Amino acid sequence: MPTSELSHLQLEYAGASDVGMMRDNNEDAWWVGDMERPAVGSQDASIGNLPQANGAWLGVCDGLSGANAGEVASRLAVTETHANLCTLARGDISIAQAHESLVKTNQAINREARANLSRTGMGSTISFIWIEAGGALLGQVGDSRIYRLRDKRLKELSPDHSPFGRLRQSGNITESEARSHPSRHVIDQCLGGDDGSLTPDCLPVDLKLGDVLLFCSDGLTDGVCDAEIGSMMGEIADRLRQPADTARLFIKSANRLSGRDQRDRDRRPRSGSDLARSREGHRDRCPYLNVDRALWAR
Repeated sequence: MPTSELSHLQLEYAGASDVGMMRDNNEDAWWVGDMERPAVGSQDASIGNLPQANGAWLGVCDGLSGANAGEVASRLAVTETHANLCTLARGDISIAQAHESLVKTNQAINREARANLSRTGMGSTISFIWIEAGGALLGQVGDSRIYRLRDKRLKELSPDHSPFGRLRQSGNITESEARSHPSRHVIDQCLGGDDGSLTPDCLPVDLKLGDVLLFCSDGLTDGVCDAEIGSMMGEIADRLRQPADTARLFIKSANRLSGRDQRDRDRRPRSGSDLARSREGHRDRCPYLNVDRALWAR
């Protein structure tokens, strides 16, 4: 499909987030919206339809719960990144501009942390897709994920900024080994956390009519395997299940299969040069954005 046709499509979405079983606060945020109105880092369940005429931004952010104020960092990650891109001319996309938006967001989170001692070291992951008439770009910092289901084939679109995530994506360890490894929650990139050497990934992404997208944090993928994720997304593609029902089913499955959500994990940097964040144990109970039936024509 020519990229110019993206502006004539409408996206149907559903999102949900849950605090988990061992915490009182949800430290994750997600949002779907156009490029004309301000973003809100949401945690509420929501469904809707989004025309593409004014561009679109879709993303999920996972607050670093071992550091202070993860919920503040995740909301800032949503609102700042979107706001930075909203200042640009509509219609075109740019890898350099997407990269710069994440650098500015990183700086904003660090400024907020320095201004408030209770927020020292706060940080967040981010996984987003920015859509304009001229195409679509993916932005990635951390280990949250974006999946695409197309023609019954599941593909993980987002690069993983964790040592064992990279081993999994390169095929050097299995999905099962990656999910059970004791260092699986160590990440080497995040927004905030006094990280002054951020190197985000920004890359073009191919979207077609009928694609189904899933944006999720490790609260989902630590428990639910890719095969089950693909199966549930396939039910949406085949119109056997509604997006909102699938959102609830993902949460139910994550609880059933993992049961370890929201254990403490510490992603704070240990020194200025040590960017590894050990996130062992934290998982909001399936905090994720499920963007379903993406790009159905209306």
